[in-house]
Amino acid sequence: MKIKKPTAHKTKNIAQQAADSLPKKEGCIIFSLQYIQKNHCYSNCQPAEKQALADAIFKRREMTWKTIAKEARHGLGYEKIERKSLNVAVPNVVPEDASILSFRFYGLAPMVGYRENDIFHILWLDREYKVYPH
Repeated sequence: MKIKKPTAHKTKNIAQQAADSLPKKEGCIIFSLQYIQKNHCYSNCQPAEKQALADAIFKRREMTWKTIAKEARHGLGYEKIERKSLNVAVPNVVPEDASILSFRFYGLAPMVGYRENDIFHILWLDREYKVYPH
């Protein structure tokens, strides 16, 4: 006895939910690796550092920028870094008026980037403390 293969039914009536219609908590931080720089990127991290980065992002996932601003800079908060103190070139994608921020992800090792609305664009994972003087 042979089992009949079911036929696939195609329809044009399947609605797709747009990403912007999903519920969003206003002002929550969103992390982006879109502009991360090659010499300081995720692929250069050790397994423990990769896990710590994921944990750091996870801990902050539902925090608003307002809440984060009240946190300690060596805790869940951040600190502003002067552009002139950077030891690396700032990518062209970063607006001139954007503040460079640093969040801790592995002990005191920072992820450094800039804020665009609710998005924190990670540019450098400064695991060797070379991006700026500490």
